[in-house]
Amino acid sequence: MDAQMARGEVDLALTTPGAAPDNLRMRTLYREAYIAIARPGHPALSDRLDLDTFCRLDHVIVSPEGGGFHGPVDDALAAVGLSRRVALSAPGFLVVPEIVARSDMIALVPTRVAADRVGRVRLLDPPLPVPGFDMAMVWHERTTTHPLHQWLRQRIGELVSGARMDGREMPTRP
Repeated sequence: MDAQMARGEVDLALTTPGAAPDNLRMRTLYREAYIAIARPGHPALSDRLDLDTFCRLDHVIVSPEGGGFHGPVDDALAAVGLSRRVALSAPGFLVVPEIVARSDMIALVPTRVAADRVGRVRLLDPPLPVPGFDMAMVWHERTTTHPLHQWLRQRIGELVSGARMDGREMPTRP
């Protein structure tokens, strides 16, 4: 990402702050939490998702690098001496609700991913706390004062916050 931005191949990226190179400008956009999803009418689920059922069911996990079967949910479970059954590793969160809607697998996904799929999937509170994550936009220093780039960053900020930002930009790091 750093080299692509330096060459002007990428103007703006949405990523987690930890994945952003230190020499890029960054603005945190929002804090994301996880929600459990299952298909409506899932035979093993009742009104709420308990921890035993959660661990017993097959899960879809997201691994952008491919093939990963461990994530933050597994860390949270390990902290209480438990594990889950990961049946499928998907390349990104956007495909997970469709996979879950057509199977008896469940998943924990960011709430923003699940919000517009109510009806296709059932939303359930996770049975244990799983730390969320921040999403940020990053850009190269040379575009910081470019008017069109400033406009784009402002509009993205407005879209994710749902409110106008009075035109000011406040990057979390210079």
